[in-house]
Amino acid sequence: MYPSLVEPTIKVIMKQQLDVCNNNKFQKNSIILNVIIGALIMFVISIILYVQYKGKQDIQLVKEKERKKKEYILSKISNYQKMKNKNLIK
Repeated sequence: MYPSLVEPTIKVIMKQQLDVCNNNKFQKNSIILNVIIGALIMFVISIILYVQYKGKQDIQLVKEKERKKKEYILSKISNYQKMKNKNLIK
């Protein structure tokens, strides 16, 4: 027989307490990890949706923009023709 510094019942109690502490720590870490991963997934999805829909414009706005482009081009053409006619007349 070897001398024992700790009684066997104390070893069992300590093992049970350490198992409980380990389970509590695992649950706490799991919750923290799940929250972080959930937030990361939501962040990625929101960035994808933002990038996808930020370029979308209202149909009316697109038509108005195209009309302004046409007016600008036509005004430049008419100005060019007027300048050309003035130069020919002189």
